[in-house]
Amino acid sequence: MTDLPKKMKALYTSKFEEHGPTPEGVYWGPERDRFHLRFEKMLALIPDFARKDASILDVGCGFAGLLEYARKQGCQLNYTGIDLAKNMVDFSTKTYPDARFHQGNILDRPEIGKFDYVVGNGILALKLDMLRREMDAYAHSIIRAMFSYCRKGIAFNTMTDRVNFHADNLYYRNPQDLLTWCMNELSPYVKLDHAYPLHEYTIYVYREPF
Repeated sequence: MTDLPKKMKALYTSKFEEHGPTPEGVYWGPERDRFHLRFEKMLALIPDFARKDASILDVGCGFAGLLEYARKQGCQLNYTGIDLAKNMVDFSTKTYPDARFHQGNILDRPEIGKFDYVVGNGILALKLDMLRREMDAYAHSIIRAMFSYCRKGIAFNTMTDRVNFHADNLYYRNPQDLLTWCMNELSPYVKLDHAYPLHEYTIYVYREPF
């Protein structure tokens, strides 16, 4: 069993203690426009007509930045967040008392119900010191768990290998390879967005034709 979740919990707990509810507090860069772009890509999972009452599970929710962004865009979602870091969950629970939050690991399959949509923003960006093949297996298990909680679809992002540099602690994955895995293992109803100006991509997987 990998100890990556334990290391992630320690890392994000420390970052949030240092930086609070900011992009740096969830180990992203300081640029808020990039931070918001990632939220936009997560919300693209949900069709416009469903943005008033759809239920959503935000895996690795951090300080619920997605919820704040969604509300500013007029999306009134039935929101649930889950995160490893207790200080983030405590903050989110106090800040958004009308939403639900859980501290824990999605791989433990907590009994939190089913959701129309499940998103994972940034949860597959870091591998720290994990070997590549181990991280591939870990990523697959996370994606499978996300899909098991959804009624309609999931969205997640990760780093693209279409770059001219590599940082040892980041997880780079060939987009064609991961898209093919999703089609073979989860559903043929998929979309890949590799067209925005970050070194990453977002994959959308639906249970039925979108």
